[in-house]
Amino acid sequence: MRVKQSVSVLLSVVLIGLFVLSLVGCGADIKAENEKLKAENASVKSDNDKLKLETQKLREELTKAAEKDATITSITAENEALKKQVEDLKKAQMIKKKR
Repeated sequence: MRVKQSVSVLLSVVLIGLFVLSLVGCGADIKAENEKLKAENASVKSDNDKLKLETQKLREELTKAAEKDATITSITAENEALKKQVEDLKKAQMIKKKR
């Protein structure tokens, strides 16, 4: 009976030792993976910051383009109005010449 108990205790100690050894062995892999993920995270954050700046610049460019488009539309409308005035003045001048 004592031998069985000794073998059981010895087997338990060996199993616990193997379990601890496997955890310690995995620790280095986990640490390396963690460092890799940290580096990848820093890279993604950097890319995200760059994209935010680029998005902001594009929004500003779109706003400027919209302002230019509004200005062009306004100038075009003003030009058409002036053309109509010139045509009206030409017609009025022709009517005066006929009289």
